[in-house]
Amino acid sequence: KKSLENVQLAIHTAIIQIPLINEMKRLGYEVNILGLQNVCEAVQESKDLKGLILAGSWHVVGERELRGVINEEFGFRPDKIEERARLYALSKIAQETIARIYDETSSKVYGVIRMGTVLGEGMPKETAANLFITKALKGEPITPYSHSMHRPMLYVDITDVCKGFETFAKKILNDEVRKDEGSLGHIINLVWPKPITIIELAQIVKDAVRKYSRNRIEPQIKTIDTGKPNLYSPKDKERLKVDLTRAREFLGIKEMMSPEQSIAQIIKKRLEIGR
Repeated sequence: KKSLENVQLAIHTAIIQIPLINEMKRLGYEVNILGLQNVCEAVQESKDLKGLILAGSWHVVGERELRGVINEEFGFRPDKIEERARLYALSKIAQETIARIYDETSSKVYGVIRMGTVLGEGMPKETAANLFITKALKGEPITPYSHSMHRPMLYVDITDVCKGFETFAKKILNDEVRKDEGSLGHIINLVWPKPITIIELAQIVKDAVRKYSRNRIEPQIKTIDTGKPNLYSPKDKERLKVDLTRAREFLGIKEMMSPEQSIAQIIKKRLEIGR
């Protein structure tokens, strides 16, 4: 309550992520679940706050056996995900549920921007994109795992995320968000619409490092076989598409930055810093 004094809107991004959530499960519960509930309750009791926007995640829909059109009504699939990410996905599902319950029972707005895996400086060190870029710029092999190299991933650039939050925030502050459409209407998917597999990500990083280092650095791709069964096929990415109607209409985001553009920007910046 003290932190939210004299403000009109809360933006909640706090989350215990992978790998820490698997190492400190109780901390994950206290931050991810109880923490958000405390913030929602503080927003509800405040006379000044008009609502809350939660940073959500596309992982709530799962990763395996994705078929058809992914829109905001697609549903939760926490068990269609790698074991290392399951507790994280459950946390994001619980967070969405908490926000929706408050939205359904309050005159205030509790919305969710369900983001793709975010690309940009400051992204978590353990994400595949950051690991691949870091290794490639050192001239080390890029090492995707063979069992997950065809996993379709949904990404989004940090600049598009910022635009989305800014627009949503302004709509809440200006009382432009309808309450009669229900809590589902306040959830928005914000991802680059075309899925990219892990092996494609590795190739994008490899090509960008070679291009922007002017062939000074030529990283190789070396898949690592852990003995785990292959859960994905090369055709999986062709079986789904993302409906971005709500992002375009509600957030006004007509054009987005592609993962290729995002990765190129990150690599160019890191090469300049390293000179």
